[in-house]
Amino acid sequence: MSWVNDPQGPIAREAAGLYWIFFAMAVVVLVIVDGGLIYAGFKFRERAGHVAKQFHSHNLLEFAWTLIPTAMVLSMTALAVPKLNFINDTSNAEMTIHVKGQRWSWIYTYPDQPAFRTNENKPLQTAETLTIPANTKIKIELEAVDVIHSFAVPVIGGKKDAVPGRQTSLWIQADRPGTYKGQCTEFCGAGHADMLVNLVVVPKAEYAAWTRNAVAEYNRLNPPELARFRATYLANACVGCHVVAGTTSQGKVGPDLSKIASKPNIAGVLSPVNEANLKRWIQNPQAVKPGTTMPALGLSDAVVDDIVRYLVTLR
Repeated sequence: MSWVNDPQGPIAREAAGLYWIFFAMAVVVLVIVDGGLIYAGFKFRERAGHVAKQFHSHNLLEFAWTLIPTAMVLSMTALAVPKLNFINDTSNAEMTIHVKGQRWSWIYTYPDQPAFRTNENKPLQTAETLTIPANTKIKIELEAVDVIHSFAVPVIGGKKDAVPGRQTSLWIQADRPGTYKGQCTEFCGAGHADMLVNLVVVPKAEYAAWTRNAVAEYNRLNPPELARFRATYLANACVGCHVVAGTTSQGKVGPDLSKIASKPNIAGVLSPVNEANLKRWIQNPQAVKPGTTMPALGLSDAVVDDIVRYLVTLR
């Protein structure tokens, strides 16, 4: 409930104000309903020498409990519609970031502008952490790869479903620098609880410096000579289960592969970690370790070779 008590963005403030109005209405209803029950329970309780009366209708009461709820619903609608229009108005955003939901991580693609372009001549992509400048209206374009996900960071406001086959959008804005937590709020499978949103907000004056550093770090982790092998890895099912730091591979099911080439063995059974053993494992893991949860993916030899040549560089 921190977003109600301490909202950190214009959307959260609008929602919090509406929340307290609706909360007050709910308290009034609670007092009327529970007060009536308590009064009736005391007034008409069973007691010696008292004969219970039968009540079949009461025009004033029936009119009241029809009129009051109707007035409340109409009032809530009148209050909510302008807020919804404000929340859904993505116009005049200073930056647009594309967000892709997949089981079970978020992939963030920054604007296709020179400042965000990597040595692969593509916009910067990050996973797990989204970094934006403070006091800046950011449009978020949402899509989902597999099932419905929902992007939400309550303390700054904004929540929208990412739906396969269509694009949705929302906007976010944070008042001040800091780290804000959110989560996918649509149950999307076994890894749903780990599909977090980590939003980092930096001062607006420092955002250009952050962009330069982020692009430089991406280029360092993804040298041109590995581009083809890395692209093959990222284009296949590996990304759905494994994490590789500095990439969009952020699966939560299998082991972290960020330093796989430095490990003593593969799945506790194959040693050393070299091209031959990695290829053997990827082609038929069940033959190497019966009962393992990793399936044989039926990849071609060429694809396996590219993936292995990428993995042996991860130290």
